[in-house]
Amino acid sequence: MTQALTRIAALTRRDLIIELSYHFQLMLRFSTVLLAVLMFFFLGRLMGRPEELSRYEGGYFEFALVGLLVMGYSQACVTAFGRSIQTAQADGTFEILLSTPTRLSTLMIGTLAVPMLFATIDAVVYIAFGWALVGFTAPLAGFAIAAMLLLLTVGTFAAIGILSATVIILTKRGDPFSSLVLQLSNLLAGAVFPIAVLPEWLQNFSYVVPAFYGLRGTRELLLAGGGVADVATDILVLVGFNLVLLPASLYALNRAIRMARITGTLGNR
Repeated sequence: MTQALTRIAALTRRDLIIELSYHFQLMLRFSTVLLAVLMFFFLGRLMGRPEELSRYEGGYFEFALVGLLVMGYSQACVTAFGRSIQTAQADGTFEILLSTPTRLSTLMIGTLAVPMLFATIDAVVYIAFGWALVGFTAPLAGFAIAAMLLLLTVGTFAAIGILSATVIILTKRGDPFSSLVLQLSNLLAGAVFPIAVLPEWLQNFSYVVPAFYGLRGTRELLLAGGGVADVATDILVLVGFNLVLLPASLYALNRAIRMARITGTLGNR
């Protein structure tokens, strides 16, 4: 256990040093967050308080702010593994990493640490701007339960990210479907608009998108004053998604690495 934590810390330190060395990229990241907040703030002023959001405290801006926060973590999970593998393949360190005694699960956790750290910083910025612009607040108990919902939502997106990394290992191509998954989730899960505005036939597809339950439950807790009982269904559904998707994605990744080792293409670009 101690060895695993030490290796995760080493991977985190490596990635953090690399990220912090790109000062312009960090400035762009903060600017993107700020522009997103301002865009949805002014959209909120335009839209006022739509009837579809009447059960929530605040207006459209608060609704969208929660969506930005949750999907920020989701995007970090979906893209982290594939980007890390592509970088390691390009600089020739992927095969070296896998030849060490470090467990694959340790490598995956270490790879995810820095993206999750930056997603957390983004989330703090979102909440701070929400408070500054419209006095956005939420009960502390709601935040605690929402953190569990967020973790379960992140788990489903991490599984998708692992599957994407699996395809990259086998094909040596760019990220095959992360962007599509994120766009579909934004559309069908109600990230920045309620699914009630979708055609009824399209709304049915929302219930097979894991992010829908994470977003619905988080908003229930932070914007509607709900408790554990109100989000129990969302929690159970997300647990089910995690129990299926995470083992399946890890199995696929292990198979892909084994096949690449047999064919001698593991470290090739």
